[in-house]
Amino acid sequence: MIVIAGSFRLDAGVTDDVMAACKTVMQATHQEEGCYEYIFYPDPLDNNVLRVFEMWENEQALTNHFGTAHVDAFRKAMGGWATSEREIKKFETDTFESM
Repeated sequence: MIVIAGSFRLDAGVTDDVMAACKTVMQATHQEEGCYEYIFYPDPLDNNVLRVFEMWENEQALTNHFGTAHVDAFRKAMGGWATSEREIKKFETDTFESM
């Protein structure tokens, strides 16, 4: 399993336009094979931070995701956002436990 966790600091804040683009890519991504979770959300303590959390079945599913039209459209939307910081971490695990 692949887990992605990260954040983007947006100079103009997490606006309605940002969340609309996030919603569009999230809806399409949830239909992809191998996607267990894919979510963007505003940090409740800092309106300028957009957080991301993803869970993928394997590396191939993640690689396939990067080649989709909806990710390409999302990247284009992100190109219009002034981002001063970005931190994305990738974790790989063979096991997980529901709690």
